[in-house]
Amino acid sequence: MKVVYRHYEPNQGLEEMQAKIYTELSGLPATAEQIRERNIRRDPRTTRYVLTEKGEPLAYITARDAGSHVGRTYMGYPWALPSCPIEAQERIFNDLLDYLMKRKETQEIATTVVLASKNAQNHFDYFRRKGFAVKENFFRYSKDFDATETSKWEMTDEVRSFTSRLVTNEDVNQLIELCLADPFLGGFLSSEEAVRAYIEQRALKDGHAMLVLNEGQVVAAGALAKAQPDGFYLDGDEERIMMRFSVTRPGYPQAWRRLLIGLAKECLAAGWADIPLRVTSFLFSGNGTAANLAQVTPGLEIIEVIMTLGKGD
Repeated sequence: MKVVYRHYEPNQGLEEMQAKIYTELSGLPATAEQIRERNIRRDPRTTRYVLTEKGEPLAYITARDAGSHVGRTYMGYPWALPSCPIEAQERIFNDLLDYLMKRKETQEIATTVVLASKNAQNHFDYFRRKGFAVKENFFRYSKDFDATETSKWEMTDEVRSFTSRLVTNEDVNQLIELCLADPFLGGFLSSEEAVRAYIEQRALKDGHAMLVLNEGQVVAAGALAKAQPDGFYLDGDEERIMMRFSVTRPGYPQAWRRLLIGLAKECLAAGWADIPLRVTSFLFSGNGTAANLAQVTPGLEIIEVIMTLGKGD
């Protein structure tokens, strides 16, 4: 079979092809819009495709620089439909690996095995054969709050000293500055352009976004969104009100409690009192005890296994 190899280009229908291959093979949700938002911020040479001569999708692979680990580049699995020749799947993997190894930005090459994917074991075995070894686990910790009860939490004098209000369009620049100052979100969305796109196109799109202020300075912010179970971002069979993002300025830990109380009140105002308010956090750990705790701690789960090229733990 003759095939065509391509790098990513926007608005060429490649996002739709990538979403189709990923959702079909992994069983997890992905949309062309989400993929486009990611791909346009990356070097086009880090996303590669295999197509038929008629332009039909066969396979793709992508890579991204980590926001949480400076110098680490995550390399994806070469997702290939059954009709894709094995040599073509191997070529896009090898070509991308060779390209990453020559980049000065890449000091460590890693991959993430998403455990919710129906392809997880194949992914794990494939990268083992390629010389990757387990480095650490990526955990998700989720906790549900009753909005009515949380809205009535007693506030200490320190918490009461903060004020809160809904975000307006005039607040966007202050919100961007706060996001860039946050150690986690500022690392994940490392440029002002990326933060602005996330805030304007996603976080504020549906409203229900709130600021916490201290003497006029924005010190915390968050936003709510109603979510249906999708088997990845939200497990189970019941909808939740998700705190879709949360940022706190270093040095103001009590501002987050004020934010949670304010968002609980926003749930009541939106008519969501009967739906649990879910807050989620993520963390990395190579400690085996953390993995063991995930087996016995409600809400704590391993969602990805991180493997790195070369010597692992």
